[in-house]
Amino acid sequence: MKHTKLIFLFCIGALLIGGKSFGQANPFINVLPSNSGIVPVGGTIDIIVTIGNSGPISTIPQAKLRPIIQVPTSVTFLPNAQQTGLPAGWTILSNSGTQLRVCNSTDPIPVNTSRTIILKAQGLTVSPAQTFAGNINFGNGTTCAAGPSVAGDLITDNSATSTVQVVAQDILNLNVFIQGYWDGASAMLPVLTNQGLSNPATDCDSITVELHDSNPPYASLYSKVSVLHTNGTASVVFSPSVTPGSYYIVIKHRNHVETWSENPVLIAATTSYDFSVAANKAYGSNQFEIGLGIWGLYTGDINQDDVVDGLDYNDWENDSNNFAGGYFSTDLNGDGVVDGLDFIYWEQNSNNFAGAVMP
Repeated sequence: MKHTKLIFLFCIGALLIGGKSFGQANPFINVLPSNSGIVPVGGTIDIIVTIGNSGPISTIPQAKLRPIIQVPTSVTFLPNAQQTGLPAGWTILSNSGTQLRVCNSTDPIPVNTSRTIILKAQGLTVSPAQTFAGNINFGNGTTCAAGPSVAGDLITDNSATSTVQVVAQDILNLNVFIQGYWDGASAMLPVLTNQGLSNPATDCDSITVELHDSNPPYASLYSKVSVLHTNGTASVVFSPSVTPGSYYIVIKHRNHVETWSENPVLIAATTSYDFSVAANKAYGSNQFEIGLGIWGLYTGDINQDDVVDGLDYNDWENDSNNFAGGYFSTDLNGDGVVDGLDFIYWEQNSNNFAGAVMP
């Protein structure tokens, strides 16, 4: 009798355990924007979606998850061809611009694992912080068509929210040449490529562009790093937008003399300023004529103390003696090697007492 009772209890326990062991999976979702959720008009932002399975026992089958990510009308999802951030085995089922649905078409998700999906969206219209959401819906486990939930699902973590804010931006289009990198004809060298970095051949180097107060003490109020192209152009995006007003434009570069605009410039939604057309486009006419009627920033301020002098020579000499090659600010002509050709630039500008001129 005791044995029969024990067998009976064992079978009930097995059934209870069995009832809980099969189909026990809990899908969850989180959503998070890049850049703290701030995107400029015309700019792009990543919507980072994390989908996983907290178990405790069963794998979530393929074609079983078909979550929807919904964003406000102030932003729009980029077309499917530009959505390259899906894990292997995931597909986009639909994309209306404000609503994008994906599916784990051939990607089952084991217990205690997750997948990260990066969706790209673009800012359309200026707006305050607005909520966007991710919600898990379920497929049929075969074709991604709608189907029932999985056994064990806790609906409390089937949705998540975050915020996105679209801000205005100001674009400053610059024309700037820097003396040491001039190719002697019509453009600058692809210095980053020459110095061993994997940049496009249309990139010359990075510059820092600052907007300074037009009144004493002329403090730096905004600063952006931008790529200066070999044709002398740089597009600098200030986002959020600059407080309306006029500012001195200041160009800084790792081995050239800091150079200020002739006067404060009114910064609007899109502003253009060309340093290259005349010496006096720089404060104090502090530029060098690198080609006929083409002006550029003085080179040789290697230690960035605003003057070309013996301290810069010491830096150059040390790297030259060590046969330095690569990304070195002592490579004044941008050919990728620190040598006597760089010394020629330093000597000329040191003899002419080249240095920063500012209000």
